[in-house]
Amino acid sequence: MKAFIRNYWKTLLFFAVVGLIGGYTVGLYQLESYPEEIKSELYAQGLNDTLLGLVSAVQSAGYGLILGAAGIWLGKKVGLWKDERHITKKPLLAALIISVVGGLSLILPDLLFFGKYEPALLDMYAAKPTIPFLLATVTYGAVIEEIMLRLFLMSLAAFVLHLLFERKRDGVSTAVLIAANVLSALLFAAGHLPANEMMFGLTPMIVIRCMLLNGVFGLAFGWLYRKFGLRYAMLAHGGCHVVSKLIWILFL
Repeated sequence: MKAFIRNYWKTLLFFAVVGLIGGYTVGLYQLESYPEEIKSELYAQGLNDTLLGLVSAVQSAGYGLILGAAGIWLGKKVGLWKDERHITKKPLLAALIISVVGGLSLILPDLLFFGKYEPALLDMYAAKPTIPFLLATVTYGAVIEEIMLRLFLMSLAAFVLHLLFERKRDGVSTAVLIAANVLSALLFAAGHLPANEMMFGLTPMIVIRCMLLNGVFGLAFGWLYRKFGLRYAMLAHGGCHVVSKLIWILFL
């Protein structure tokens, strides 16, 4: 345990600090996105922007520390965690390509297809993203979600699948790692359904959009984690949000 802490305390500190920032901005963003009647109920119960942000910040930092530590341990067991100290060109280029393609894919399908069937999607672009929302996407979204879904859940799934089906095998097979990626991507997509329900309602088209887009992105981030390491999954996840929000701010 002492050796683990000595080796990874900086990484875990980074997870916790980003979790505090990301959680706080998520709390603010969530309150902004609630309908006025829900806001009024929360205010009547004594909640306010600062309190909700602080509660969310502590929760998010806990995710970063606890799931981060467990994910590193599991990732090392199944060969997913990589102790890379420097950014290298090939995986960085892959992350950047996924960022651009993903950022466009967050916008164009709404404009060209989904918005025709769900006008609420197009109405969303009428208001520019707020500062808390922008910060939440590149902190909580890019870092904490990757810790929860890729570092922890994908590693855990690979660990369990290996125990169940490959107990006599020395190493974890590529098939198990791919299956773990698919599982974590599906759960990543499903985890976005509550937010979609709150914003648009869960019509069949909204569910298809949520599962398809987030599922494909989840597979891409999982591939980066498996091939190159968690940092590149985080970079691509954050890059998708940056590209999509720049298009939203500048052109819509």
